Parts: sequence; structure tokens; C-alpha cells
Amino acid sequence: MRLTRPLRYGGLAALILACIGLLTVAAVNIVRIERQMQISATENMTWIFGQTQIEALNLAAALSSDADPAEVQLRFDLLVSRLNLLRDGPQWRFLSEAGLAEGLMGWRDGLLALDPAEGGDRAALAAHVAALSTALRGKASRVMSREWQIQSERLDSLGRLHLLALATVLGALISGTVLAALLIDRERRLIRSTMDQLRAKQLERDLDQERRTSEGYRRFSDLIAHQVRTPLAVIDSAMHRLTRPGNPPSPEIIRAKAEVSREAVARLVRLTDTALLMARVDRGAVEPDLACHDLDRIAAAAIEDLHESARALKTGRVILGSGNRPVTAICDPVLTGEILANLLRNAFLYSPPGSDIDVRPMQDGELAVCDISDRGPGMTPEELAVAFEDFARGARHRDLPGSGLGLPLARHLARLQDGDVTLAPRAGGGLVARLILPGAVTT
Repeated sequence: MRLTRPLRYGGLAALILACIGLLTVAAVNIVRIERQMQISATENMTWIFGQTQIEALNLAAALSSDADPAEVQLRFDLLVSRLNLLRDGPQWRFLSEAGLAEGLMGWRDGLLALDPAEGGDRAALAAHVAALSTALRGKASRVMSREWQIQSERLDSLGRLHLLALATVLGALISGTVLAALLIDRERRLIRSTMDQLRAKQLERDLDQERRTSEGYRRFSDLIAHQVRTPLAVIDSAMHRLTRPGNPPSPEIIRAKAEVSREAVARLVRLTDTALLMARVDRGAVEPDLACHDLDRIAAAAIEDLHESARALKTGRVILGSGNRPVTAICDPVLTGEILANLLRNAFLYSPPGSDIDVRPMQDGELAVCDISDRGPGMTPEELAVAFEDFARGARHRDLPGSGLGLPLARHLARLQDGDVTLAPRAGGGLVARLILPGAVTT
């Protein structure tokens, strides 16, 4: 490929230069043809000689008929002007090249010496004009013959120039056709190569998607194996204890086993609800109902809903901070409550017993944010990098209850509302989960 590409480009450059060269030659030849076709009247020697002969005959007629001296002088001046015209550049060059210039100026000088205005002899002038007419008549046939020869040579040259111009135009046309064919072929190769690259990239994306799907299935299998079986095992153990033959269990044992079973059922319900909501988000079946809402109130409701879970996990206080003004967000309150519930559950799950969790809604410019800060072990940079992937869970937290869908679901729901969810280490240890939503600044 590295060898053929320069050769291909060199061939295209040569064809382009050939087309330009042939078109240049054709243009030059067309200009030459145009110039040769522009035959000036000053070069028509037959006409000039004919006019000179006519003026000589007119002067001879005036001299033989005893015409008025003014008429004779006029005819004399016209004949001299015709002879002077023969002495000009193009005519004189023609006569010299044809060998006809000899003697003409002598006739002119002799004519001037007999000028009637200077008192020249009229009879001598008549004889001189008669002799001049005879000389002009003899040269006229030779001038005509020479002019025809020149015209024939010019026509032959024009024919050759026409053929050369036609050949160069045809050559340029053929070269242009070949060049166009090569360019079209090159464009087709380029398109084919681009399509191959696009197909390769698409195949690579499909393979990546397949790998991610396979990894998701694997993680889902792990989730089923651990997060679903564990609550079922707890429920089965409680039921087995309550139905064991022998002495009936005491009311305290029944209450304890019922509470454990309800907790396990609640875990299964939360896991099922999260998975179903995530599936709806993935297929675009969730449409947020956006309006202005008090973010402090939504956060307080989420804390209240999870109060029982916090107490069951023996977590310390949940401190809801408030700013110096209400925090109004443009959001869907149901989806926003689901986001905060997921973030709070994570904070409850990973916080050590007896530690506080800070929930702080606040206005940040045109944004409404809510920070949830815990004092747990936090996340490593590697864990933060994959925290929002489906079923992703840190190696240190695999034994804790959870589906690995809470953070991805929270981010999806936030982005449906033109917001986002971010994670950052907390100063002093722990993690800060931030919900970001479009804000409505109130005065």
C-alpha cells in the first residue's frame, strides 16, 4: 500500500500536467490561427497595384485630353500617393521579398521631377506616365501570382494549425477522461475503504456491546445468586424456626422473626422495583413531569420514607441542612425523590453505626444541588471510575446488601431532568454524592 499510493498520485499528477500542457498548446494554436486569418488590407498587394494602375490611367487620360490643370494636378497627386503607399513598410517588404521593388522608386522620382505644379513638361509627363502604366501592368501579374502563392502557403499553415489544435484538444479530452476515470476509481476505493473502516468500527462497537451485555448478565447472575438468595434464605430460616415441631415459639421470637422476614421482603421489593424502573429507563418509557418544586421538601420526604431503614441499620442522625433561602428546582418530584432515596440508602448502607449523614440542599448559581455526605470508607479512584456502571460494586462491599443499580439509576433519572449525579471524596473521610438539577432562582 505504501508503494502503490505514491505511484498512483504521481500518475494523477502526470495526467493533470498533460491536460494542462495540451490545452495550452491548443490555445496557442488557436491564437495563431486567428492571427493568420486577420488579413489586413495593407497586405492586399493586388488591390494596391490595381489602384495605382487606375490612377496612372486616369492621369494619362487627363493629359491626353487637354484637361483643366487643376484636374491634372489632382490626378498627379493621387498617383504619387499610391506610389508612396507602395513604399510603406508591409507593402515594401512584400515587394522586396518578391523581387518586385526594383525600379518603382525610380519611376516615382521621375514622376516627381515632372510635377505640373513645378512647371514640368506636360508631354514628357504623359510619356512617363504611359511607360509607368506599362511597367505597373507587368508587375501586377507577378504581384498577383506571388500573393496567391502566399495565400496558398497561409491556407496550408492554417490547415496544419487546425489539425494540431484539434489533435491537442482531443488529447486533452482523452487525458481528462482518463483522469476523471482514475479520480472516480480513487473515490470509489476511498468510499469502500471508509465503509470497511466504519463496518470494522461498528463491529468493534457491537463486540464491546456484546462484552458489556455478557458482563451485565454475569453481574446479574451474581446479584441473583447473592442479593436474592440471601433474603429468601433469611425468610426460609425464620419460617422454619416458627414452624419447628415442639414447644411453640414465644411472642418475642415471633415478633423478631417477623421483623427479620419483613426486612428481607422489603429488600426483595426494593431490588425488584429498582430493576423494573431501570428497565423502563433503558427503553425510554419514563417521561419526567417537570415543574418548579421545593428541593428541601423533597429531601425531607425522602429522609422520612427511609427513617425506618435508617433505624434498622442502626445509623446515626440524618441532618438536613437548610440555606438562607428556599432551594427551588425544576424537576419531577417523584423521580427526584427516587434519586435521593437511592443516594440515602447508599449512605446508610456504607456509614458506620452511630455516624451522622448530612443532607444539604443549596442554590449554586442557576443550579439547584443537594449534597448527601457520609462518613463511611469512601471509594478508591478505581471504584469511582466505574461507580455508575450497571451492577458495579466495590470488592470491599460485595457482602453488603445492594443491587449495583442504585447509582446508575440515580444518574439516569437525573439526566432525564437535565441534571446529573456526581461522587467525590469527603474531606475527613467518606463520600459526597451530589444531585444537580436546573434551578429556579427565587427572590
